[in-house]
Amino acid sequence: MVDNIWSDFAWSYDAICSQLNCYRRMADKILRDTQGLAHVIDAGCGTGLVSQALVRRGARVTGFDNNPGMLAVALRKQAESPEPERARWTVLEGDVRVFPERVEGGADAVVLNNVLFYVREPEAVLRESLAHLKPGGRLISAGPRRRPDLQKVMEQSIEEWKAEGRWDEQLQKATAYHVDLTRRLVTDPNEMVTFFEPEALVAELRRLGFTRVLAADHDDYYGENYYVCMER
Repeated sequence: MVDNIWSDFAWSYDAICSQLNCYRRMADKILRDTQGLAHVIDAGCGTGLVSQALVRRGARVTGFDNNPGMLAVALRKQAESPEPERARWTVLEGDVRVFPERVEGGADAVVLNNVLFYVREPEAVLRESLAHLKPGGRLISAGPRRRPDLQKVMEQSIEEWKAEGRWDEQLQKATAYHVDLTRRLVTDPNEMVTFFEPEALVAELRRLGFTRVLAADHDDYYGENYYVCMER
């Protein structure tokens, strides 16, 4: 387990990301590209935001993370879910560079949502993902193209919240805490180490053995993030 800034980040990440329209739009793409798939691995699952949405839709999900704060939130969500959902949702401690032994191979999809940017060895993560996918299985990766422009993301998000009438005292308080931590994260060279343009990630995935591009863009987070979905 790695106890770092993400332990402090867990509460605000879960509270704010679930409210960010830019996050919701990105999450909708993951749901789109996993529609009808039976078993999904959520590698670096964080607080379980994506895992929970997939489980609620009927998928069997195996999620894992190496941060105790983030993992604690995911485990609580799993424990509080209705029994049918809980039965389909496995939450484990583990590192994305070497998936936990309990993670089954032959998955229909592996999701790497905001994961690769904090990994110095992205190839190891991509190879592990490939090894755990069945033929035709999908890898979905989303993350920053560069060190994010936090001010742009938050200013545009707040404008959207105001237009929707959601910019209340509770959200303002949570946002202030979240922005303080995020500012520390995006300025720390030890926390954000790997960035991809979608074209570069597609080329790397082709080199490793992925074949067909299903989606590749840089629309998310107001142009700050890439989104790539490829088949094995």
